[in-house]
Amino acid sequence: MKILFISNFFPPTHTAGTENYTYGIAHALLQAGHAVRVLCAGQWDEGPQHWNGYSEDMYNDVPIRRLHLNWTKAPDPNRYLYDNPVVAQHLRDYLKRFRPHIVHITSCYTLSASAIHVVKEANIPLVITLTDFWFLCPRLNLLRSDGELCDGRTTDQECLRCMLRNAKVYSFPSKVLPQPVVTRFLSMLSRYPSLTRWRGLRGMGINITHRKAFLRSTLALADHVIAPSSFLKDIFHLNGFSFPIQVLPYGHDLSWLQGYPGKTPSGKIRFGYIGQISFIKGVHVLVQAFREAVSGEEASLSIFGALGKSPAYSLQLQEMAAHHPGIQFMGAFDHDRLGEVLSQIDVLVVPSLWYENNPLVIQEAFATQTPVIATNLGGMSEFVRHEVNGLLFERASVPDLARQIRRILQTPALLDRLREGIPPVRRIEEEVRELTAIYEQLITPRVPVGEIAYEQPR
Repeated sequence: MKILFISNFFPPTHTAGTENYTYGIAHALLQAGHAVRVLCAGQWDEGPQHWNGYSEDMYNDVPIRRLHLNWTKAPDPNRYLYDNPVVAQHLRDYLKRFRPHIVHITSCYTLSASAIHVVKEANIPLVITLTDFWFLCPRLNLLRSDGELCDGRTTDQECLRCMLRNAKVYSFPSKVLPQPVVTRFLSMLSRYPSLTRWRGLRGMGINITHRKAFLRSTLALADHVIAPSSFLKDIFHLNGFSFPIQVLPYGHDLSWLQGYPGKTPSGKIRFGYIGQISFIKGVHVLVQAFREAVSGEEASLSIFGALGKSPAYSLQLQEMAAHHPGIQFMGAFDHDRLGEVLSQIDVLVVPSLWYENNPLVIQEAFATQTPVIATNLGGMSEFVRHEVNGLLFERASVPDLARQIRRILQTPALLDRLREGIPPVRRIEEEVRELTAIYEQLITPRVPVGEIAYEQPR
């Protein structure tokens, strides 16, 4: 079977959840004997013009074509973020050459939803895995610009106001004019790309009415839609997406467990964080809570993640932790060292401020019998069961997280009980079998549609 994956980015240049997930299933399908390719963005906000060509490379035997775009240079940057005709034309040509039996999209964040239309024009079966909230939220994460959560059910003006809340083009007029007047004016302005392509409106002054209508109708074109958590499926149905969505939790490539030596001995309980160092991940909540809960050296906190991606935020964290003997910043690490890293962690903490979806790191911790303390929110609370395989705390609550940390320290038997409650981790081989069955069901002789359509090879 010839399978084309379309994603936002791809390792080794980007290694967040969606990129790692896409690599995992692409590589597993390749090992199972299928012909797999990946199309993604390379450069995204660099280059002298919007289209700066493409490059091809391999990552662990997976062939990748990376499109080099500078979204800020597009003729209509705000529309091209979700409907990009340049990417669409490139994909048309690429499909003619590769002729995949099926296309599987794991993110439209960089290449836009135009890819969906092109795939369906070519009469190729299309599977989409919803790895985030991009089809609902231009900010991707349903976290409003004021820090509060959103369920997606907003008016167009509310959504635009959220996008522009911190922009001068919104804040200055709001000082002298009623908010509804300012929002109506900006809504009108958002329809003119000659104005919105300039800084201050670029990437924010989006025509929300068109975006919502376009993405709602476009997502419905998919032949099969997958969500890796029930929470994510429920959010889309809550927002009126009425087509079926299959819940198919992520499978995990656990080959790295070969390098897991078991927990190394320690005279203290070791808490850990693994992930991106960014505000929405709530690392500051964890640092503050650990400082409140642990005054001496009875416990340690190791924070694993690249500090250079958000330098100002990372500096703030380091200043917060400066005088605590138990907090260490360990930097990033290659994924094949995950077993070694988890051997040094007794409790993993996932303090995200946004809903998350199905964080890979939770299941990776479970694979080493490591309990998890997580925010009682979204996909995190779907997989971390309070008092069973971990503990939950209220979103952004430093006192509540500190209380859960103290419980671990003050009740040694609790840690053993939580370890016993950890279920088996779903392996990637199981997910690949289920995906292959979906692909095979969709691959039937197709009626040609349009110039580039063709009958699916058997």
